[in-house]
Amino acid sequence: MQGPDLNNKLTGVLLRLRHHKIALMADIESMFHQVKVVPEDRDVLRFLWWMDGDCTREPATYRMTVHLFGGVWSPSCAGYALQKTFKHYEQEVTEDVERARHSFYVDDLLISVPSLDKAIKVTHQPRRVLSKGGFRLTKWICNDNSVLNTIPQTERAAGVRGITLKDGRLPSKRALGILGT
Repeated sequence: MQGPDLNNKLTGVLLRLRHHKIALMADIESMFHQVKVVPEDRDVLRFLWWMDGDCTREPATYRMTVHLFGGVWSPSCAGYALQKTFKHYEQEVTEDVERARHSFYVDDLLISVPSLDKAIKVTHQPRRVLSKGGFRLTKWICNDNSVLNTIPQTERAAGVRGITLKDGRLPSKRALGILGT
């Protein structure tokens, strides 16, 4: 079963991304695979595996222990786990973390902030809270090079790792299929 749609509304997320001067985007690494399937439900996720691809041998039977990409229920389960993480650590939720909470669309964080100081906080505080729930925010990109320089190279989106800016402009990046500059 699909489950309820727990995502923020796409239109709102995209409009808020363009609201302030500094825009940031990040991705929760393998989001669905970070959410465990309860043991009593794992039997519906059985699959057969032929060792070494040899279909003449008897297959082994396995069960998925995490939600999988492409499962019709996975976005709902992962969205619930994400919201539960924010709720569970609400004593650590600052204004910046709360803003980030409403700026996710499935596993993508798309947020804008008015100042450099806020942008740097947004790259650190939500990352810290979400890591406690087993979620890793990575593939960061920002339209401000000074903010990008506060993010470790390994945590940046592949297209902005180690780039040298000649005219101060960062490369364009797609956000949920829409090209931004």
